Amino acid sequence: MAMTSLILMLVGLTTMTATAHTTNPYWYQRYPAYPPYCSIPSEMNRRSIPPLRPNVHVGDSRLAHVTAVIRHGARTPWSGQMQCWDNYNEIWDCDLTTFLSPPSPRTVDEEEQNGDSGSSSDAMFLFEKRYDALLFPQENELGGTCQKGQLLLRGYDQELVNGQYLRNAYVFDGSNMEHDITMRLLDLKADIRPYDEPTLRYRSDDDQRTLMSGQVLLRGMFGTEFVQQTKVNYGQSPIIPLHVADRSRDVLNPNHDECPALDDLYETAMASSDFKALNTSTEFRHLYTMIEKELGVKEMTSPLECLMTTICTDRTLPDILDDYERKPTNKTAAKWEASYANNRFERLMKLGTQVEVFPFLHNDATYSKLAMGPLWAEILDKILPIIDRGDRGAARNKLHVISGHDTTLIPLLASLGIWGLDKWPPYASMFLLELHEFIDGRTDKDFYPSYYGFRLVFNGQVLTDQITGCPEGHDICDFGVLRNLLQPFAKRDGRMCEATKTTAQLLGTEASQIVSGSGGVWLYLVTIFMIIAIGFYGAKWKLKRSDRVAIAGIAEMTEFRGGYRDYPTIPSEDDEKPDMRVI
Repeated sequence: MAMTSLILMLVGLTTMTATAHTTNPYWYQRYPAYPPYCSIPSEMNRRSIPPLRPNVHVGDSRLAHVTAVIRHGARTPWSGQMQCWDNYNEIWDCDLTTFLSPPSPRTVDEEEQNGDSGSSSDAMFLFEKRYDALLFPQENELGGTCQKGQLLLRGYDQELVNGQYLRNAYVFDGSNMEHDITMRLLDLKADIRPYDEPTLRYRSDDDQRTLMSGQVLLRGMFGTEFVQQTKVNYGQSPIIPLHVADRSRDVLNPNHDECPALDDLYETAMASSDFKALNTSTEFRHLYTMIEKELGVKEMTSPLECLMTTICTDRTLPDILDDYERKPTNKTAAKWEASYANNRFERLMKLGTQVEVFPFLHNDATYSKLAMGPLWAEILDKILPIIDRGDRGAARNKLHVISGHDTTLIPLLASLGIWGLDKWPPYASMFLLELHEFIDGRTDKDFYPSYYGFRLVFNGQVLTDQITGCPEGHDICDFGVLRNLLQPFAKRDGRMCEATKTTAQLLGTEASQIVSGSGGVWLYLVTIFMIIAIGFYGAKWKLKRSDRVAIAGIAEMTEFRGGYRDYPTIPSEDDEKPDMRVI
């Protein structure tokens, strides 16, 4: 019998202990203010999970299940080939490392069913992954000892806080009745440990930053219990199953290889008159002129990536962009203000966000709904048995943790109709879907006709009443509303994923509208050029990993995690595997 390979990926931190990690006091000191994207400690402090607000229409209720979808914490850039500004050449060294472990002798015996392996010890040994094998002139893509897109210590701290928020909101001691009875989910005194399956399901894609972010979050939830269990188990740590998939087949992000029709929807969005209006606006032209003349590059790889990996790690911004919530006072400040106005950092950040979010929202979020269908089906797999079969016993899934990316959260929330063009999920963002059971007859059936309700929380803010059909001001909405919303697209098959459109079809109605307008012929030619350019770069996608699509001077790079189509789509982080982009 062939032995199944068992590999554990552990958090490596030289000072890691069972107690909470203390934020480095020297972080976030260079700039007077930081965008919410950075998730600095003061920002994370605002994201605790709120209690249920009183509601006269709801009787007695109990929390039955929570799905928590997170974005990984702060990370390194996803590419070593970024064009941000003249003389951009950052070196990235990392203190956070990954440990790998082979199976223990006991596990080998169990797998092989050979009885005693002859080993006198069940001791585990670890391998620490260090990205330091190359010496000059060879080097890693980021120059130092970091992987592309690797979780940073800042990100470690952020996810630890998320785990502590989950613990405070949902974990209780059955012998202590002080915890809010309506929010009790995971009982530390139950026969089944709260971090064992099926009570907990941990899902991630196969990127270092997502794998480790989820692990750190769970450490923030159950660190004390992990230490206690290790002591009781004579040094053997608890093992938590981690559910992953092949990167090229996974569905935690829009996967164009798995669903080619996403190509059509993306191209249609980028060829639309609405996108043209955004991409040819006066604001766009002003900022593009600034990029070319003042920053010394014709195409900025990705405004969000360049700006955020710089300011969020206290690296040096170009003087012209160093105006986030402050006014520069150097000699050329007046000239910059006259030429490009103020708030240049924030305006470029906003424009970059709009360009990247646009396809997710276009045409009633059709792209997002098609892309997220399998993930929504996976989420509902753990919820519907509770509702449809009354699966309320101890042996059920209560907490479903999904560790993904910004391009997991954006389409997921866009498919619900609760995302905006100017919004981007900060590092360590957390989206919660709570399932509440109404357990008495006092709940108003006019508002809650079923026995179950749901609450949506994003980074500490309740979003439930933003869902169409949910009562305004109510934390909880009847689950039937969400079920009806998801039913048309929350599926694994029958999704109409076959590619159907050609370039000519994409230019059909939109092209006629463009040509008939002012300056229409010129815009029509630009549109044709963009579609041809997308196809041209697509042909080279697997040969050239810089993978950029130039859109009026801002080159957008895909951050999707999966085997996407052979041309760029939307920015995110870079995958560690060939031919993939992810954020």
